[in-house]
Amino acid sequence: MTGGQVFVDEGVEETSPAPLTTKRIYVYTVPGRSEPAWERTVGQTHTTGVGLVKVGETTKPTARDRIRQQLNTAYPGLKGVDILLDEPAQRVDGTWFSDHDVHRELVAQGIARDQEWFEATLDEVKAAIVAVRQGTAFESTRTLDFPMRPEQEDAVAVTAGYFTAHAGDSRAPRFLWNAKMRFGKTFTTYQLAREMDWNRVLVLTYKPAVQAAWRDDLLSHADFEGWHFVDRATSIEDADELVNGAAPLVWFASFQDVTGKSADGTIKAHNETIHLTDWDCIVLDEYHFGAWRDSARDLYDPTDKKLAELEEPEDWVTEDDLGFTARNYLYLSGTPFRAITNGEFTEDAIFNWTYIDEQAAKERWDPAVGQNPYVDLPQMRMYAYEMGAGAMAYAEDGEFNGFNLSEYFRAERVDPKSKSTAPGEYVFIDPTRVSEFLEMLRGKLTEQMRMQILGQSSKKAPFPYESADFAKAITHSVWYMADVASCFAMRDLLQAHPYFSGYEIHVAAGPKAGMGAAAKPLVEKAIKTARDQNRSGSITLSCGKLMTGVTIREWGAIFMLRSLKSPESYFQSAFRIQSPWSYRQPDGSLDVQKDVVFVFEFDPNRALGLVAEYGMKLATVGDDATPQQAIGDLMNYLPIFQFSGGQMLQLDAADVLNIATTGVGASALAARWNSPVLVEVNEHTLTALLDQKELLEGLEQIEDFRNLANMAQQVVTSTSKLKKVEREKGKGNLEPDEKKEKKESNGVKKQIREKLQKFLAKIPVFMYVTDYREEALKDVIESLDSDLFTRVTGLTVQDFQLLNKIGVFNAQHMNAAIYQFKSFETASLHYADQSVPDQTGHKVGLWDTTIDESELGQECESSTTSVD
Repeated sequence: MTGGQVFVDEGVEETSPAPLTTKRIYVYTVPGRSEPAWERTVGQTHTTGVGLVKVGETTKPTARDRIRQQLNTAYPGLKGVDILLDEPAQRVDGTWFSDHDVHRELVAQGIARDQEWFEATLDEVKAAIVAVRQGTAFESTRTLDFPMRPEQEDAVAVTAGYFTAHAGDSRAPRFLWNAKMRFGKTFTTYQLAREMDWNRVLVLTYKPAVQAAWRDDLLSHADFEGWHFVDRATSIEDADELVNGAAPLVWFASFQDVTGKSADGTIKAHNETIHLTDWDCIVLDEYHFGAWRDSARDLYDPTDKKLAELEEPEDWVTEDDLGFTARNYLYLSGTPFRAITNGEFTEDAIFNWTYIDEQAAKERWDPAVGQNPYVDLPQMRMYAYEMGAGAMAYAEDGEFNGFNLSEYFRAERVDPKSKSTAPGEYVFIDPTRVSEFLEMLRGKLTEQMRMQILGQSSKKAPFPYESADFAKAITHSVWYMADVASCFAMRDLLQAHPYFSGYEIHVAAGPKAGMGAAAKPLVEKAIKTARDQNRSGSITLSCGKLMTGVTIREWGAIFMLRSLKSPESYFQSAFRIQSPWSYRQPDGSLDVQKDVVFVFEFDPNRALGLVAEYGMKLATVGDDATPQQAIGDLMNYLPIFQFSGGQMLQLDAADVLNIATTGVGASALAARWNSPVLVEVNEHTLTALLDQKELLEGLEQIEDFRNLANMAQQVVTSTSKLKKVEREKGKGNLEPDEKKEKKESNGVKKQIREKLQKFLAKIPVFMYVTDYREEALKDVIESLDSDLFTRVTGLTVQDFQLLNKIGVFNAQHMNAAIYQFKSFETASLHYADQSVPDQTGHKVGLWDTTIDESELGQECESSTTSVD
């Protein structure tokens, strides 16, 4: 022990409580006790630390009350006293334990003491408390013992029931958790393993950056005592010993690693055991079933192209492709829309937990039950600002003259040959325009912008860096730019700006910013610098880094300064700011740092179109909600405010649908019906097609499909062969002739898709001429107007039914396309001053569902609420 110093006598002893009296356990330190260094050796473990901690108990409401009684004379107002822990001293069986129980546990670990003062770290004390509370053996890393939230308990119960009921099936059962970020998938997966008495669990992911979460949850929570964690860093000898032992284990690996091969084409030595083990369950994490691979790659920094290809590959990887043996498969994803709509999983094999579910649970929580477990999960709000008529000049080619943020903030390198990122190396095409935009963010408009944005109105809306409502959230924000050039050009403008130069500006773009999870520490360093130097806050500029898989808890706002085309990619990036940020107080309560977070959008038409599409997709995983109902549910917890014409209006679901659909021109609508997302052409659908001989014969009577069978067989055979080669040689190691074959196969696949798109392009004609508007189009085709369908498209009803059955048509996108078509059609009647009767109660058919005609987006009476 460290000696030679005189410390205050804490004095007053408490009266021994009755056995049923509520007690609290606490830990604190004081000046003089917090500085001495110590070290100890127990067995072969050597531990060093700084500072001694006092471990005590009290029957008072809080530890502070008791500590004030002890120390207030020596430390008035407890100045300098650091209360490290204050929580109930209650076992899991409801009985109360004492500080002496904790003391005994600490001493048993060889930890030196001086009465109630211990040479121990706070984590060691927490581990001792957990051991006493749970009645388990002491493990220095097991400092957590929180219970499951209600939805996590539901997920475990439903999934365990499904796996148990299907244990005897000929094929191993598969279950999907459609769970948003912050559901707690790792912790809940481990609880499922306990419930199922699994001993061997293999976790596979495309994103190795999530490894820390899987490891820490297993090794830090008391519920998983005795479990072992194996990963790439574990030696082959240790891994083999653990697999052959009796203790349960989790083996974490990446798809890239387990599907790769060594130089001689054999399985990598450290993966051999994986192939030889009979797994109780294989967990496929962050697995989106190819649902939005191309869009997902938009979320990566352009300089991280190789990482994007690895983490968002083109080909699906299924259980059959892996070649492993498992009794159960659990799939985890936050955006599995395609898997759901394509029937990859039956309804009883899916557990859904969305942002809407989370926020509803937060709102409904009964305080009488205890502390709200959702209290630190912030609500999101969107503020959308129209940039004015002058902004429409900045359109991207091929975007039908629509405003494009990426073009608005386009930048370039001054010297194309230079690789420097020094100030002045990158400039905006129109720096004056961007400088005016920065002034707009502060509510300081030039006369030209005032006319463009406010028009004749003198009313003023809240701007991000002007309104007190946003002040806390924008302290630390991320600005999502289009590319590396715009990030560095924006950095230079911000650092030279008299206001924004007060922020710590960090560029999370380019190869020097770190790849994947490696980019996070640099952002955290910038945030710490801002805090230590008392700067206004921090602004992180990114064009993809940290937009997937990694979150920064301090971010309270995201500025969307690029145009995204997929609702999945849009919300994947927007949800980066929805991560919790709170501190546990000594009394057990949470000090929440983020109650509300903000998405600042500057292309309302595109953004609200994505919100509408996202809401429609949420409807596919709900209880048969209509698009307007699903969007309304979303907006109940994601309020959207639009600044237009000098007013800030809160929108409702009808407004969003109206903006999302009436903003669609005829040419854009036609392009929608020639979109590749409407059809599914892949190894799975083509294999199913080849199994339908009669269908193939029927299709080949149509000129466009004359050689369909041969084309489909070529794709299936080539894809299967090349996937096997890549499994043996590793990704990216194809021979020149194999690369040529892959390119040819993709070309054939594209031809088949284009042929199917030509067929779908005739669907609007059929919708226009058929008399049946109130029925789902699929039903109209199959039973109500079959002859007309065959005359218009050349396809028989039987052939259509088979194509639909094998999943060629993407129902989710078909619903959205038909919705847009009929909204445009209805709006056209209004524009033409044709009399349209009251629509309430009248049904309109989409692809495989119907909605009330009043829900079609059109120019109608708005119920927006002004908030200016």
